Amino acid sequence: MKINLFLFFSIFYTSFIFAQQKAIEIHYKKSESGFVFYANNNELVPYTVKINFQKLENLASNSTEKSFIRTIPANTSNQKIIELNKIKDHKGTSFDFNFFYNIGDPSLEIDTDFPYLLPYKHGKRVRVGQGNNGSGTHKGVNAIDFNLNIGDSIYAARSGVVVEVKEDSNVGGNNPKFEPYGNFIKVFHKDGTIGSYVNLMQNGSLVQKGDKIEKGQLIGFSGNTGWSSGPHLHFMVAQNKDFQNITLPVKFLNYKQELFIPRESNSYYAYHPGQADFEVEDSFEELKFEAELKPSDLNNKIEFETGKYGDYILIYVNNGMKTEMNGVLKLQLKNLISTKKLPYKFTVPAKTKMYLLALRPDDSGESYGYQLSGEFN
Repeated sequence: MKINLFLFFSIFYTSFIFAQQKAIEIHYKKSESGFVFYANNNELVPYTVKINFQKLENLASNSTEKSFIRTIPANTSNQKIIELNKIKDHKGTSFDFNFFYNIGDPSLEIDTDFPYLLPYKHGKRVRVGQGNNGSGTHKGVNAIDFNLNIGDSIYAARSGVVVEVKEDSNVGGNNPKFEPYGNFIKVFHKDGTIGSYVNLMQNGSLVQKGDKIEKGQLIGFSGNTGWSSGPHLHFMVAQNKDFQNITLPVKFLNYKQELFIPRESNSYYAYHPGQADFEVEDSFEELKFEAELKPSDLNNKIEFETGKYGDYILIYVNNGMKTEMNGVLKLQLKNLISTKKLPYKFTVPAKTKMYLLALRPDDSGESYGYQLSGEFN
């Protein structure tokens, strides 16, 4: 969050107060030797203020600089930031200045190896639609798009303080003009970084500004608001440095308790320490499925059936007939790749359910689908 406000004035009275908004207030008082500037921080997190003096008449500071950067701790009143002293006692004084501020404390050391939690339900496997410096809207940006559906639960990736929430929008679309309409939750972390959970559904926040949250806590629900080509959660961690937001390639914790950086088109299980164990379907070994022949639960009919294994759609033939059957599986695919050449010919034993082949998405950032048909004899 970057806030700009420019104030220009001359001195005619002994004390004034100027408020950009309730987060930070800048005021000054006349002293025997000149003027003293103070800052109030009414928020639960630190802010950094930059004051620029465009004009100083018969006034000087202890520094030769005309710009001053100061960090104001959380919940602080009357923090002295600058003192201006008269150069000549019997001459008038005036000055012009502007100031702006940004959330955070640049002196804090960033924890580059902090183990962030994947921000969705423990045990859930989700594909990364776009990764750091991604091929679409993430060029030059470190951010991750997780392919969550509208209404899917969002969990805090790291503990912190909620500094901003927007949840009133129900507008979204695949155009930059929709970016201001994206709902979000922003969380300040103890190392000065800010985590942003973006594209939430309308009224999709369970937290509010000022709340202290813990990692793994349910905080909201995913959506499709703002600049979005489809339902997903946009997650980003940034550091405010030199009054610019610098996005960071943060690391996440996997179920093996290893740190990793998510890659585009891959899918990952969320692992939240302390939660129940879950079954992992990691690598796809087709030979294992081909070796499994199961008894059919059908009587005097044959049909195709589907299942899921991680990112793969599994296709079976279930033969409830009392005789061996030959068949041909035909598929029309959209953004899917088959593990076997199509059309696929097969022979299935009597009263047997048998694996045929699997389909996987070609481009995880796009929608996919299929139409299935077949012949038996």
